[in-house]
This record gives sequence, C-alpha cells and structure tokens, in this order.
Amino acid sequence: MDAAYRLRATSRQGLSAGLFFALFLTIFSAVANYDSVYFTHKEWDLVCDNTLTCRVSGYSPDSVTFGVSVLLTRKAGAGTPVDNQVMLSDGLGHDDVLAMRGTPQLIIAGRVLGVLQVADRKKISWRMNATQYAAFLRALRRDKPIVFKDKLAEYPLSNAGSSAVMLQMDRVQGRMGTRGAIYKTGKKDDSNVKAPIAAPVIIKAPVKDQAARDMTAQELARFKPALMKTLVGDDAFDCTDDQLNSDHLPWQIARLNKTQSLVIAPCWMAAYNGGSKFWLVDTLMKRPAQLVDVGMMANDYQNGAIVWIMRGRSVGDCWSTKSWQWNGKAFVYSAKSWTGRCRYIRNGGAWDIPMRVSTFK
Repeated sequence: MDAAYRLRATSRQGLSAGLFFALFLTIFSAVANYDSVYFTHKEWDLVCDNTLTCRVSGYSPDSVTFGVSVLLTRKAGAGTPVDNQVMLSDGLGHDDVLAMRGTPQLIIAGRVLGVLQVADRKKISWRMNATQYAAFLRALRRDKPIVFKDKLAEYPLSNAGSSAVMLQMDRVQGRMGTRGAIYKTGKKDDSNVKAPIAAPVIIKAPVKDQAARDMTAQELARFKPALMKTLVGDDAFDCTDDQLNSDHLPWQIARLNKTQSLVIAPCWMAAYNGGSKFWLVDTLMKRPAQLVDVGMMANDYQNGAIVWIMRGRSVGDCWSTKSWQWNGKAFVYSAKSWTGRCRYIRNGGAWDIPMRVSTFK
C-alpha cells in the first residue's frame, strides 16, 4: 500500500480465513470508541493499542537470506522515552546457527558503531544504546544504509517506509511538530501531547473447569439438536457439515459455574487453522442457549477465556491471537495481538505486539 492509505473502522467480528492478512493491511481506528490503529508502508508497520501505546516494526527486504527486525515502542504522554529492540533471524531455531553468532554490531553507511546490548536473553534480542539509537534515527531520516552484523552474517534493515510510519506514530500520539517527536521535531512543547488511555477493567470470574472436555453421548444428544437450530444466516454458512457432524472431532463442554456451561463445536478447518462455535448454555436447559459472538475465528477455551490462535503460515513464524474473558455474565472482548510479519525471524513469531489490552481483576 502506498501513500493512499485505506481506512476503516475496527471490526469486532472474526475474520474469514481468506481475510486474515487483510487485517494487517488496514489502519484500524474508531473515533468514539478507540480500539487500535494499524498502519503499514513498504517494509515498516505501526500498531497502536487501545491505551495509545505505539509500536513500530521494521524489517529487512523480503529477498534477503538473513533478516532482521527492529521494534520501537513508545507509550502515550508527555516526555515518554522510546524503547528499541533488535532481533536477528535465528534460522527458525537451528542450534548450529545460534552457537556461532556472537554479539551483533551496528553499522551505518559502512561505519561500525559498536556492539549492541542484551535486551532479552531468553528471546535473544538486542538493544541499541543512546548514541547508537540517535545515529540509527538519523540514518532512517537520511536514507543511509543500516546493517547489523555478527559472526554468521550481515543483516540489512530496509529504510523503505520508515519515514511514513514514524510520522504516523507521531500523528497518532499528538507529537507532530513537538520537541519530542520521533521523526519530525519542532519547537512546540509536550503540553498538547495525547495522554494514555486507561485500559478497560475486566473482572475475571472464577470457573469450575479450566479446560473443556469431550461431551458424553448423553450430553451430545441433550444439547446438540437445540444448538444446531441457532445456526442460521451467516453463522450457518460459516460451518461445514463434515466438521459439525464428524465422528473424529468431538463436541466439548466446560462448566463455568453451577448453572452455566460453555459448549464448543468444530466449525471449519483449513490447511493449518480451524475455527469453532461457542454456546453459553443453561446446564438444566431452562433458558435458551446463547451463541457467543466471537465470529468464526475463535478456536479454544482456556481457563475462563475463549481464544483465537491463528498461524500466519505453515512454518509458524507469525501468529495472531485474540481473547474474550468470562466475567460471570458474558464473554468480554479482552485482548488482541500479533507477532509481526512472516519473515523467518523466530518460530512462534518475533514480537508481542498488542492491539488491545485489558486490566484484569
């Protein structure tokens, strides 16, 4: 996508499998009920979550063998610093690759600016010091070549798209023309910079079952006919008969409290992703079952939460997640995140980039 950016309101429904990556080619915004912002240009992306914390990620050109990703994180509010992290491709977990690497250096326009600092030993990520980071930003603005290098290889970072994305982050956080802007600074102070938005508070109700179990034949005979009648319109179109009625894909149930349970039915299956339908049911069936509004992408239940875990492609180097937390009355949309682009940086994805966060009590 170039300078003609596409905008649309944030969708609170699940996406079809074919629209999975369209999520990451759209700016998400909601004026009255702020949710998240996503912006992408060439090799750089911006995600600002519902608290107005923004994360910018940049990548190597897709054509290189050994890639790198840089993540810049900044909370909303006056005077907040920018944290930086650098992650080099690890060959998707090959120990022989990791053993020979050593500490990477930062090289800008052929000039070595020293080794990086350890940011996260577990994830094997690095951090530029203040001097390196200042030179890094200048190089992005002036389109100078940026390379990270260790004993294994050189990892070029693309400048393409960085200016537009960092400018957009300043715009979202209200920093345009201020002394603290990340890209285009000015003479204005931080008095009108946007303040952080408080994350929604969700009460986590205790549940009887931490995980779902397969329904017995008696339970299936009791619940399934009534629940199938609720699948009308788009909900019926989402699911396939071979999934709903498979002998090898059991329906499941989890007790939430003394009177309510969650029923889970297999709905659809693609090459490496699948989705389920979820119903809130009265254990004694005195009240009508309620189809839980999580679209067609949710696929698991974990300790009081319905979750959506989607693999971006088969090798598992990029993922997206979403969850709805049980508060004792309903399942409330609580969290959403993705791991960055599919660039062979890490198994499980390079980063944790939230789109929506909540405070749990």
